[in-house]
Amino acid sequence: MNDLVYSLNGGLVTDQNKISTISKVDINSIQRLIRNYKQDLECFGKLGFELQKIAKTNKKIYYLNEQQATLLLTYMKNSETVRSAKKILVSAFYQMKEKLKNIEQEQMQKLAFHQSLGYKSQLEQQKTNFNNEIKALKYDLIQTKEELDACKGALEVLKRRKDFNNEENLRLLQEELAKYGLVIFNELDFALWSENLTKNIIGETKRKLDDLTRHNYELLKEKFDKRISYFKDKK
Repeated sequence: MNDLVYSLNGGLVTDQNKISTISKVDINSIQRLIRNYKQDLECFGKLGFELQKIAKTNKKIYYLNEQQATLLLTYMKNSETVRSAKKILVSAFYQMKEKLKNIEQEQMQKLAFHQSLGYKSQLEQQKTNFNNEIKALKYDLIQTKEELDACKGALEVLKRRKDFNNEENLRLLQEELAKYGLVIFNELDFALWSENLTKNIIGETKRKLDDLTRHNYELLKEKFDKRISYFKDKK
């Protein structure tokens, strides 16, 4: 019987009518056994029931879990039919449990798949953000290089024009430096300033790039690996 065992209120059960059918024992005898041994049966859980209206009367239909149904069959006469009913019942409960287990595994796999898609989407978004950050940092590096080139150009001007006491030379020097947006420094001071500026800008840019790389990829990879491991363990 395909419907011998079914799910009810979160558990697997059969009922008195189905037990009567497979054991070929009169339904009234089945009910009498249930009432007589109710205390024994409820050692394995409270007996469930419902009232069904049959021929203008309300009839109580009992629901039994696997242990209760098996115990009830042991209280019957141990005929060939009853022994066969026991095997049918045990097999039906086993098959239903396997079916529910497979359904649960399938649902877990679907959930894991959808969540992995979510993580993939999240990683793609993080990758996009990461690439945007890299572009911004590259732009900063280009700007830094341009500033460095300007510093080098100005330094060359200073090297060519060392006679600052001559007023005309000083004026020409100021004009040339103005092209780079700079003012006159002492040559040594200017060289030190430009060197420190370059080191600071490049060092800070590299530090930001390294921090961004570690934060985005290591953190997300760790979360993703833990989640995948969780669903593998569930299987």
